Amino acid sequence: MTDLSEHPVHGLSTDASQRMFFALPLNEPPAVNQEVLQRLCQLKNAYPGKGRAVPDTNLHLTLAFLGQVTAQQRDQLLTEVDQLRIPAFSVRFDQLGYWKRSKVLWLGSEETPGELLLLAQQLSRCALTVGLPQEERAYKPHITLRRNVWHRPGLQNEQDTFHFHFQRFGLYISDPDRSGVNYRLAREWLLLTEQNAAQDST
Repeated sequence: MTDLSEHPVHGLSTDASQRMFFALPLNEPPAVNQEVLQRLCQLKNAYPGKGRAVPDTNLHLTLAFLGQVTAQQRDQLLTEVDQLRIPAFSVRFDQLGYWKRSKVLWLGSEETPGELLLLAQQLSRCALTVGLPQEERAYKPHITLRRNVWHRPGLQNEQDTFHFHFQRFGLYISDPDRSGVNYRLAREWLLLTEQNAAQDST
């Protein structure tokens, strides 16, 4: 996997543990995803009903939750992830749903691309290798749009579709702040395209 960082990992503690997760950013590559992301932000901000909309900058597609990660686990994890080779892919999000227990309004996909499923599985395997427990249930891609939605909203029969193209994924730090939580990118990796695959082979 092509690592985009030639410098020490940004924003990572050298001793204390940090709450972390792997995710796909929705604003990369900007030229392709910008219009789709704008429509998605309009949807989650204007959707009728109560609840708290996820900030635009926090929108992402989670690949694997890691929980509290020690510095030693993090360093081992980065070594494991550097070995991955997963092709770039696209995802068509076309399902708006609601989880009663967690009070979350989310956007999902009826079909999970094989490359996305493989990436999520490989990252979970890497996490398990360094002693970070993972959920046993099957991976279901979804984008959280609103939280604290106490009553099931009236979901429309026909939903708009959001087609995102993914060429990279990242390791993120979850920092609590006054407004809730702030997600900081610590390191990112390129997924394989024809261009960078050729570069890696030279």
